[in-house]
Amino acid sequence: MDIPEDLPPAIPLTDELTELRSEVSRLRALVGPSEKTYEDLTRDALTARDAARTAELETGRLRAQIVELEIEVRRWQRDFVWFRDRVVRKVPALGRVFARLRRQ
Repeated sequence: MDIPEDLPPAIPLTDELTELRSEVSRLRALVGPSEKTYEDLTRDALTARDAARTAELETGRLRAQIVELEIEVRRWQRDFVWFRDRVVRKVPALGRVFARLRRQ
């Protein structure tokens, strides 16, 4: 295997590392955020996701509670109608009984 002779000379590893670090510093100055900022953003995103999931769970719990309350209201309305019908039917009979007692 022949090595081409027109290749540029190899850069020593320490020089290359220094150049890469300076390039990263230059790019960070242009772009802005550092790794710490990315970590903060990631943490904020995860916190927001957890808060949204908690809110969704609470919303589901409250919806179930609303359904239970609606069922309870319907039950009370049904019981009220039943009671009203029974009392309204019985009151005239009680009125006649009281009327007879007054006559005596």
